[in-house]
Amino acid sequence: MSVERQIININEYELLTSAEDFTVAIRAVAERTEREGHLGVLSYRFFVDEPNRSAGACITYADADAWLAHHDIAYGWEEMPNFQKNVKLARVLLLGPLHEGMRAWLEKANIPCEVFRVNNHAAGFER
Repeated sequence: MSVERQIININEYELLTSAEDFTVAIRAVAERTEREGHLGVLSYRFFVDEPNRSAGACITYADADAWLAHHDIAYGWEEMPNFQKNVKLARVLLLGPLHEGMRAWLEKANIPCEVFRVNNHAAGFER
C-alpha cells in the first residue's frame, strides 16, 4: 500500500452538546464503520476535549476513492445525523492527493473552501 496515495483527514469540531453525548454518538458511528464500512478506512480515531468544548478526528484512508466511498456509505447511516447534532465542523485538513470526486462531494456538502485545506505528500514512510 502506497503512503503517497493515502488521504489523512483531520477534522476539528466545536462541541454543541456534552462530551458524553459526543462520545456515545461517535462510538456508534465508529463501531458501524469498523463492522460495515469501506475496507479502505485504515484508521478511524476521534478525540474529545470537554474543557475546551472541542473534538477532533484523524482518519486514514487508503486513497481518495476510499475517502469518497466511505462518505457515500456513512452519510446514509442512521447514526450519522445523531453524531452531527453534537458538533459543528470548524476545520478540515486533507493530507494527500484529492481528486475531482472528492472536491465535488465537499462542494455538494456545502463545506466552504476556507474551512478545508489540502496538502500533498512530500516524503515519508509507514511501518
